[in-house]
Amino acid sequence: MQTLHDLVTSHAHLVVAHRGASSQAPENTLAALDLALRHGAEMMEIDVQITTDERIVVIHDATLERTTNGHGEVFRCSFAELRQLDAGSWFAETFRGERIPLLTEVFELIRGKACIDVEIKPPAANENWRKRVSLIAEATTTAGMTPYTLFSSFHHDSLLYLHSLQQGFHTAALLPPGDDRLPSQLLQATGCQGFVCNLRQLTPARAADIAAHGIFTGVYTVNTTADVDLALAGHARAIVTDAPASIINYLRSKEK
Repeated sequence: MQTLHDLVTSHAHLVVAHRGASSQAPENTLAALDLALRHGAEMMEIDVQITTDERIVVIHDATLERTTNGHGEVFRCSFAELRQLDAGSWFAETFRGERIPLLTEVFELIRGKACIDVEIKPPAANENWRKRVSLIAEATTTAGMTPYTLFSSFHHDSLLYLHSLQQGFHTAALLPPGDDRLPSQLLQATGCQGFVCNLRQLTPARAADIAAHGIFTGVYTVNTTADVDLALAGHARAIVTDAPASIINYLRSKEK
């Protein structure tokens, strides 16, 4: 598998499976990620949270209700407690028994097959977020996944802290709602190599700034061919989608 740097430089456009193939399987599960791999996605996007016993689990929300049969906040649970939950049947009965995975399990699944974008969530009130970022960084380096991993976040201090660890981490700044900065201004402030925004935030002014500065840009969540065309017109190169198979096929058809 190509490193993140090689993948980015060798692809005119890169399809990123948003929480795996999340339109066809329960998001942020091994089932969704495996399906995205089988569809040909070369990069996955996942979200991580930390348990009471400092295990790194893959789940988007800070609470359990939407994507599991559990209740309450993730950070108040141990990994053993989370492992008992069903993270699949909310999506479809065929996925009953799917579990919340560890970040290390995701690394093992995609190793040698795809790169990964690990989104670091904004911290809870009074959380020791530096400890959380350090745990994520340590897990990534221990797994030997640093060359294949992009870290993204709306919490730019987390990305700045990653840079301070001086371990060659790749980072992309997510544009917060209401933030009026241009991509070049955001990258200058954060030291990130990439910029990520939603399709509505990809204004003509930002598109012009991206083109002028050659900024590697990702746009989410792009699930229709019309939205792909809008993203490409705005000079986006990473297309973040819930439906990687259809978007991969569409991009291939445009390249013929």
